Amino acid sequence: MSIRKMATFTSLQQFLAGATQRFNASAASNSPVHLVVGNESADLDSFASSILYAFLDTIIKAPDTPKSQPIHQPDKESAAFFDRISVPTIPLLSIPRNEVTLRPEHAYLTSHLSFTLNDMPTLSDLPSNMDPSKTSITLVDHNILQPPLAPQFSNCIDSVIDHHVDENEYKRALPRIIIPAGSCTSLVANHFRTHYETHWNNLPASIHSEIARLALAPILVDTANLKAESKVTSIDIVQVTELLERAGEGFDSNAFYNELQAAKGDISGLSIDGLLRKDYKQWTEKNGVVLGISAVTRSLSWVVEKAGGIEAFSAELENYAKDRGVDIAIVMTTDHSKGFRRDLLIWGANDRTKGFAQSFEDSANEKFKLERWPNEKDGVTASIAIEGMKAWTQASLDLSRKQVAPILREVASKL
Repeated sequence: MSIRKMATFTSLQQFLAGATQRFNASAASNSPVHLVVGNESADLDSFASSILYAFLDTIIKAPDTPKSQPIHQPDKESAAFFDRISVPTIPLLSIPRNEVTLRPEHAYLTSHLSFTLNDMPTLSDLPSNMDPSKTSITLVDHNILQPPLAPQFSNCIDSVIDHHVDENEYKRALPRIIIPAGSCTSLVANHFRTHYETHWNNLPASIHSEIARLALAPILVDTANLKAESKVTSIDIVQVTELLERAGEGFDSNAFYNELQAAKGDISGLSIDGLLRKDYKQWTEKNGVVLGISAVTRSLSWVVEKAGGIEAFSAELENYAKDRGVDIAIVMTTDHSKGFRRDLLIWGANDRTKGFAQSFEDSANEKFKLERWPNEKDGVTASIAIEGMKAWTQASLDLSRKQVAPILREVASKL
């Protein structure tokens, strides 16, 4: 029997709606499901990588439809499409539903796409009785599963695509792509490049444009519009070039990048707790030390002033650390308001770790070019007087969290 090639999805909203519907049905019937999980910061790169991987994996794995089968209305066509897939591939944000609104850059991006943030599955949508034996997971934008998923699903990892330091886990994963790149989304798009001609040519222009804009967002943001030489790789350049060809007429990548950056920096409405949660990553070292890093897109002085002073901020950080079970709480800030600036605050939250900040300063001062914060230019009158807490302005501006975290973790692993 002949088969028909058809553009099943006319939008990413239609894909996400169909995927979520099938996920709910699979969970209810205890059927197999494949999750694509980004890291626990749920930043733009994890957001886009998980959707892009899930969509392209679904398109490739779906069996062809007999030509004699009727073409349904779009909503029923989507359901019919997922009915032909034995194991659906579902993107998942590694945060609860109530934390999605902490990321204004995501809302800005989706305003250029067909779906809203409510269409994206989150940790809140996982059933409590989900069976790990029926679950497989692709990790994107990180290469070791973190809590709260780790205790139950660490044995479910079957593939990894990431651009961070290799944690040397899941050696049998296939694919297992862990290489440098400005953005993990570049690696995901590159992984599926060979399938473009076979599968993408059967999709409508609207999908091409949506996928391109979704993928371009984190690549441009993470590489400073391809201007951050220390981060940009040939893979990023190739992907941006190819994605721009699909983005649609009139698409202005420079304006898109600038508006994404403005949205990402619009955090004035967030509480201190919200700022700490917005872009957060956590690690547990082999010696049991738990280290958490919050990234904030304003200066440390701005954060402290917003909290009502250093003591008030420290109290907020203490509550946050206790809530997360963190031994070492770290806040990394970036600010572009008066030229580019990085600040770094470290707090050892208990007797075991109270010397961590000093140990870090002793071992990394030369590399980071640390200057004690606050100084007379910071507008903060009170200095830090909390045991185990230190803060600096970081003169080595090219060292972002991706480069800093392994160094911090190495020091923590020796406690």
